[in-house]
Amino acid sequence: MGAGMERGGVKWTRDVLQEAVTASTNMSQVLRHLGLDVVGGHHTHISRRIKTYGIDTSHFTQVVRTERQRDNRRRRTADEILTVLTSGPASRVPGARLKRAMREKGVAERCALCGAEGVWLGEPLPLEVDHIDGDWRNNRLENLRLLCPNCHSTTDRYRGRGTRRARERAS
Repeated sequence: MGAGMERGGVKWTRDVLQEAVTASTNMSQVLRHLGLDVVGGHHTHISRRIKTYGIDTSHFTQVVRTERQRDNRRRRTADEILTVLTSGPASRVPGARLKRAMREKGVAERCALCGAEGVWLGEPLPLEVDHIDGDWRNNRLENLRLLCPNCHSTTDRYRGRGTRRARERAS
């Protein structure tokens, strides 16, 4: 058990926190100085304790994002989204992102099967992205279509339906 802590739960004293703050230039360094993982829960808890004790942090420096970190937040273009995911354990592209890319490429906001538009009885009708071949990694525009929830639920591969049978036939 580290200095400044009690057994009934972690209790950080003013002296321990003051020492950590004085030796650091940002909250992440404070956490490392205290031997804590740099995660949100610790950050929140220790920040509150420091504020409660009124410990001065005016010497802390602003965290500067690197060019790579800024680039990671860049909005991907439709062409970057509408591709086949091939590398390793690919993660599914959210439907809202696929819909935006499809709209940017000129796909009409209506069900490809029944023609229903994005409104039903005066209420918004959330059109869903359907992968025609059933492969969620294949995000090419020609493999995607917008369907109303009713038409989408009638497809052979709706929400993974039929994928086990398809795999069994393939083997």
